[in-house]
Amino acid sequence: MVHNITKMILNYPIMALYTLMPLLVIFTVWHKKIPLKSHLDKVMWFSVFFFFSDLPLWITAGLNIHNMMYYYIRDLWVHMLIIGIYYFVLDSPVKKRIIILIEIILLLIGILSILVSKDVPAELSSIYKLAVILAIFMHFHSIISELKITSLLNYPFFWISSGALIFSCGSIFIMLFYKYTINIQTPKIFIIYTHFLDIMGILMFIFIEIGFLSAKKKYL
Repeated sequence: MVHNITKMILNYPIMALYTLMPLLVIFTVWHKKIPLKSHLDKVMWFSVFFFFSDLPLWITAGLNIHNMMYYYIRDLWVHMLIIGIYYFVLDSPVKKRIIILIEIILLLIGILSILVSKDVPAELSSIYKLAVILAIFMHFHSIISELKITSLLNYPFFWISSGALIFSCGSIFIMLFYKYTINIQTPKIFIIYTHFLDIMGILMFIFIEIGFLSAKKKYL
């Protein structure tokens, strides 16, 4: 198993870096003693979940075990956790209710898809990402309409939301064509798609890192 995982890391360094990026966030918070206020603790716990939930994918792949069902379940929870963060960030009761409704709909779609078919369509991830984009746009709308933030570049959630938006928008169309790529049996294109998704994820955590580094600055 260790040999197989080491081989995968050497063959797919971008994928390995994507897995390790949350550790950079966790280390920065610990090393810089960044205060986990204004709901940054939720982002911190998301980073912890992301890292540890990704490890079974490497382990099962190293053991040559089919792990797609776990991948689909994890993918659902990753997106639901991102959206869930905005329940706490948003102040509007109406927007909070919309977040709860989105979460319920996504959970039902995810559970039904898993129960109905063992081969959950990759296009389902595009629905999750659209939901994330909706939550982020509601957050940006609040920033613009409420005018509470006086220094936008010092506001942690401006960077965190921007990173999540890049991740979602950048990868949504890739997920739509995932099945097509597999069906036409073009492994090179499939690898390019996979690396692109990993790069989008790396960018998201870089922006999250910048957000945490901004936590000690005044933005109100």
